[in-house]
Amino acid sequence: MIVSEFITNDVPPLHSNDTLEKALEWMAQFKVADLPVVDNKKYIGVISESDIIDYNKLNEKISESNIHLERPFIYTHQHIYELFRLMTKYNVTVMPILNEKDEYVGNVSARGIIQNLSRITSLQSTGGIIVLSVPFKDYSAVQIANIIEDNNAKILSMYVDAINNEWLEITIKVNVEDVNRILQTFYRYSYQVKTVYQSSESEIDLKRRLDEFWHFLNI
Repeated sequence: MIVSEFITNDVPPLHSNDTLEKALEWMAQFKVADLPVVDNKKYIGVISESDIIDYNKLNEKISESNIHLERPFIYTHQHIYELFRLMTKYNVTVMPILNEKDEYVGNVSARGIIQNLSRITSLQSTGGIIVLSVPFKDYSAVQIANIIEDNNAKILSMYVDAINNEWLEITIKVNVEDVNRILQTFYRYSYQVKTVYQSSESEIDLKRRLDEFWHFLNI
């Protein structure tokens, strides 16, 4: 998936002639801690709530202020994993998106990412979730896929997380509700099955996690 698929524009950009007071009002309205600033299609940078509060001259225009604007951005053709990395690196709640001409074309907010999360994780698809703990040296995506497909199932999504230098945690969403045959095969191959969510359980757990994200964004 590429970034262009995630453009939501649910948070409008500021213009360089807008006042700092307007910037704070929009941040409160759209529940974000920063906003992109543009001049027509030219991307100027991102202004943050904390910088405005510290500056404390709300009647000034953004272009007249001495606030330094960071310039985080991502291109439309880049992968969403790079989007996640950059939003974490720059600690922004809204990421500006540019086209190949370096023109501002929109943005994606943390809220927009959450709204698309179900598409990434195949949340809306029926099936079960299996979480494996695997030694790094024994990890084989091919073998895992073969085990699942040999049991007449398909992988809908798979996420690999390094627990430490020696172990990986692998979360797999499959397209079947009954995963017992798959589990028995994993056991025969000496895989450590950490957690299993069957059908409705997986949906309830993922919904709970999404609700926790929404609560966090609304704080």
